[in-house]
Amino acid sequence: YNSHQISIEKLFDIIIKSIEEKGIKTYKIVNPYNLSVVGMFRSMLYFRKNQAQINHITGDIHWASLFLDANRTVLTIHDLVGLEQMKGVKRKLYFLLWVYLPIRKLKYITAISEKTKQEIVNLIPWSKDKITVIPNCVSIEINKKDEVKEISDIPNILIVGTRQNKNIDRVFRALKGLNIHLTIVGNLSTMQEKYLMENKFKYDNLVGITESELLKCYQKAHVLCFMSVYEGFGLPILEAQAQNCCVITSDLSPMNEVAGEGALLVNPYSVESIRSAIKDLINNKEERQRLTLLGKKNVVKYSVENVANLYIKLYVKILNKT
Repeated sequence: YNSHQISIEKLFDIIIKSIEEKGIKTYKIVNPYNLSVVGMFRSMLYFRKNQAQINHITGDIHWASLFLDANRTVLTIHDLVGLEQMKGVKRKLYFLLWVYLPIRKLKYITAISEKTKQEIVNLIPWSKDKITVIPNCVSIEINKKDEVKEISDIPNILIVGTRQNKNIDRVFRALKGLNIHLTIVGNLSTMQEKYLMENKFKYDNLVGITESELLKCYQKAHVLCFMSVYEGFGLPILEAQAQNCCVITSDLSPMNEVAGEGALLVNPYSVESIRSAIKDLINNKEERQRLTLLGKKNVVKYSVENVANLYIKLYVKILNKT
């Protein structure tokens, strides 16, 4: 689950199914070759030979658009984290092949959040009118009951994702000494494991779990602590809200937009602010109930059907112009 690419594929498999249920035929093509220069060139030729009425690039192979029909190809951009992580020549090549040339060529770009759109526009100002924001959908089943979870013993705090941008070291410091049980989904470093052991945390660390196991994590958790400092979207927020799990998240875009009114928003750079929010939520049943109800209301906007309809609307627009 911790894989960014798997998360994208999971989302679009769900969206594709909903689109097909509305009578639209789709077929999925995966990149058949590796990311060497020769491999990328062969892939582009392969994609060009296998074009449909509408082509939609949903994964991190933006360069595939360079050999496709610009008038009937959609590129979905999830984030620009690749640019954040790279330097020098590698960054310039990534910008050229993954960002600049695809956006320059294509007429239709979608971004999964206003945050991602703004990042693109900051780099390429003239791209603004090409970009439509279509959010991710909630990819986990929605609990039909609106019930606040009782804390009978000790509260279960959930962390989903452990990459550097997830900011979990500050969360650990904020939780130090609190009587809680921590469930962490994703790989921990040796230093992080040592910190948890030395400070006598009660915790489970789950790696490589299935979708059903992830669902159980949300069902058991009282609070999701999602203190990321960089996201393209922030899907765990919706997954938690769908399962009556209260959310504490960063008061940064796009997390504060995705969460709507159904989360406590906190400065992710302040250990004390994170700690205070967790303590307040654990000790205040009325606040947990309020956030549970607002979170459930928020999730509806991101239903699979609603998001699928936004893509279909874009596809119809393209067909009417070709």
